[in-house]
Amino acid sequence: MADRTATIQHAPEPAAEAEPKVAAPSTSPPAPSPPRPASTHGGKAFATLLSLLIVAAAIALVLYVWDVTEQNPRTDDAVARANVVGIIPRVQGPIIKLHVVDNQAVKAGDPLFEIDPEDYELAVEKAKSNLAALDQEIEVARAQDKELEFTVKVMQSGVQRAQMQLKQAEDSLDRLEPLLKKNFTTAEQVDVARTARDIAATAVETEQEHLNQAEVAVSKLQTLMAQRPGLVASLKLAELELSYCKVTAPFDGRVVDLNISEGAHVGPLLPVFSLLDTRHWYVVANFREAEIRHIATGQPVEVYLLSAPQERFRGKVQGIGWAVQPDGEVDLKGVPYIKRELNWVHIAQRFPVRIEVENPDPNLFRMGASAVAIVKKESDRSGR
Repeated sequence: MADRTATIQHAPEPAAEAEPKVAAPSTSPPAPSPPRPASTHGGKAFATLLSLLIVAAAIALVLYVWDVTEQNPRTDDAVARANVVGIIPRVQGPIIKLHVVDNQAVKAGDPLFEIDPEDYELAVEKAKSNLAALDQEIEVARAQDKELEFTVKVMQSGVQRAQMQLKQAEDSLDRLEPLLKKNFTTAEQVDVARTARDIAATAVETEQEHLNQAEVAVSKLQTLMAQRPGLVASLKLAELELSYCKVTAPFDGRVVDLNISEGAHVGPLLPVFSLLDTRHWYVVANFREAEIRHIATGQPVEVYLLSAPQERFRGKVQGIGWAVQPDGEVDLKGVPYIKRELNWVHIAQRFPVRIEVENPDPNLFRMGASAVAIVKKESDRSGR
């Protein structure tokens, strides 16, 4: 029994020795970590490739936009324009009727206003009276014309007869004077011949005077006839001035800047108001001087109004400005001035390009409206 007991007492020792074996791995080297999946390296490469593609696309887009902008210049420094004509009456007087109001649309031939016609009606009556009096004088002169023509013929015959007698007397005197030196004739005969010559010369002068008087009497009819066109012209002028008392619209347009009332005295010096020509619209666009080389007369243009950006209008380049006022120059009359400074930054000179709008909307286009103009290639022309 003692042996069993001892055996039993020594039996737990192996169990006690087992505890250090459990803690022993802490002093041994760490086990290697498992390898990462290969998909992580592929994700980096894809991200890098995607970034490169985005950069390349951005560069391509910039180059494309630059090419489009270079070949198809555009500007928002543009305004809609139309011709404006001052309505100036050709005669003076007070306005008795005003048929329009400010901003009213009118058609060609519509009445605008009327000037008091009384003075011009009297001028027409006076011109008619003067012409009628002259016509009466012409009729009287024409009735006497035949008698006067006969008198002229008689006077012409008298002049011819007197001239023949004068020549005969001169020939006789020329024959006698040489004979007097040779004593083949007497001095008395020479004196008689000389006297006959003088009487014949006086007769010629008398007959010529009578002929002149007869011709003056005949020429009176011609003088009166020569005066008639002048009186006819005076009558037509008076009638024309009377017609000017009624002022009508010279073209389709819209009344602007009307600040006048009936009773105001007007004349041919200052416009009564202005008329906007709505038949033709164009846009004046200022392009940089480097862009002018890509613009040519007749080139198609797309036009947009800031008041209606969704509407596209067709146009064509009508002309390119060849002159602007240089900075620092004295004001040149008739030459456009385009400011070259923007927020204290010196920019390239711009030149005005006049663009004729082919399909303007009269309800949208207004004088001075802001616009955008895009000059297109011929191959880029597209309908509205």
